[in-house]
Amino acid sequence: MDAAPIVPASPEVLHFFEEYSGFLILGHREPDGDCVGSQLALGSALERAGKRVVVANPGPFERPEIAPFAADFATTVDIGPLGSRPAAIVLDCSSADRLAVLAESTRDLPILVIDHHASGAVFGDVHFIDPHIPATTILVATLISQLGYTVTPREAFLLFLGLVTDTGFFRFLGAGETTAFRTATALSEAGASPREIDFHIRNGRSFESRKLISRMLDRVERLRDGRILLTYQTQADERELGSRRDSDALNSLLLAIEDVEMIAVAKEKPEGCTVSFRATSEIDVGELATEFGGGGHKKASGAFVSDNLDTFLTRLRARLNAVA
Repeated sequence: MDAAPIVPASPEVLHFFEEYSGFLILGHREPDGDCVGSQLALGSALERAGKRVVVANPGPFERPEIAPFAADFATTVDIGPLGSRPAAIVLDCSSADRLAVLAESTRDLPILVIDHHASGAVFGDVHFIDPHIPATTILVATLISQLGYTVTPREAFLLFLGLVTDTGFFRFLGAGETTAFRTATALSEAGASPREIDFHIRNGRSFESRKLISRMLDRVERLRDGRILLTYQTQADERELGSRRDSDALNSLLLAIEDVEMIAVAKEKPEGCTVSFRATSEIDVGELATEFGGGGHKKASGAFVSDNLDTFLTRLRARLNAVA
């Protein structure tokens, strides 16, 4: 990694790592590659530095590219192994409620939040948050370097995986957004192979996942003269076709349709519904997600609601029809 940090952390953030004996490293529910890569890479670096570490995530690990890492995470928390001065580090999480059942484990712990989301409810005691950075793994990569640790090839793989997940292998970046490329160069020098990571992301999809995409394409509703598309997945779909989703493929197909500026994809859960928003226009879907209790980026965001699917689709449809 480069000697000069790409995104310098404050002295307060750096001191946080010196002050505590062990760290509970948490990420948001329904994690993506950025969350998983950030958690595992930071946990690995801290363990090599002699810190005690527990890495936990509420899951589920439904995305094919992160499913192989599910066994690396605790789903319940015991802070006993963290020593006499434990602390929590929350990664890629725009609000505390996205920790789901693990939020309670942070109640009596000092919390460092490392994140890049522009919307959500700020929480925690110390913050390393930069909404101008396209992936949390960029912050973690530069932080590992600032702490004086060398990134291993496995950590470089994990960080590169998170980087390209949130940037769409750099397709989502605009002019002047160079931090992703500078980080990619450093991670490649540390052992990450773009070819290997692209193969990891794109291969191994199930036939059933393609059937699910077909079903969700059939359900697409065209709103606002076709500018906005809405579709959904039911629990019955999951029981029939499995939980391994390929949302990136579905999103790419929908966003490539002529005149489409935004898509919304709802998913029925036992306890409610999730929704993900993606945009290609100036519509700020991060702000839209906050209206449903979630958050995220201007172009990509999500939320969880406790409504049943029919109720939620009615609410969501009405809100999308009111988008300017």
